[in-house]
Amino acid sequence: MSTNVFVSNYYFIKRLHSLLGIIPLTLFLTEHLLVNSLSTVGSSQFNAAASVLRSMPYLIVIELAVIIVPLYFHGILGVWIAFQGSVEVRVPYMRNWLYTLQRATGLILLLFVTYHIYAARIFSDLAGKHDLYALMAEYLASPLIYAVYVVGIACAAFHAGNGIFNFVYKWGITVSERSQTWAMALGLLIGLVLFAAGMGALYGFTR
Repeated sequence: MSTNVFVSNYYFIKRLHSLLGIIPLTLFLTEHLLVNSLSTVGSSQFNAAASVLRSMPYLIVIELAVIIVPLYFHGILGVWIAFQGSVEVRVPYMRNWLYTLQRATGLILLLFVTYHIYAARIFSDLAGKHDLYALMAEYLASPLIYAVYVVGIACAAFHAGNGIFNFVYKWGITVSERSQTWAMALGLLIGLVLFAAGMGALYGFTR
């Protein structure tokens, strides 16, 4: 019965899925990478910003409502959509590749973000590690963990940037082929900016 409900509302579900990808997830990703980029300024500045965020009232409620629930709803719903195994319209060759990469990066991100939440949030709290800069520097000293984070940042940046194009397309904001091409270019440019911010943050933790 529940599967039939999903199938009968497939168009609505895909629009909801794309909306959650933009609000709040892409907005949170942008804020998260910008804050992490403070690592390039120094440990004290980064830890000060992290401390302000962690001292917010009702933090756990905000994290659940704005990050965790939308993230895993979007992620699990994305997995369900990915395994439907069909592209609903004929699209140009490039868009077929972007469609495939969007699904692949989504699956990778679900695993990466779960690891990141545990390593940088849950473990740090359980272990009483309040110097988040030192914790991240310790993690990233491992070449394997560093490589995992590079892949994770690359997937997040592409998924967010291409997700912007998907959002404006699915919500009927871009109608003409020309507007869709510009939206795709803008989304990929935003993805490159997010990737640069993420790599800047890694550099700040490992310099």
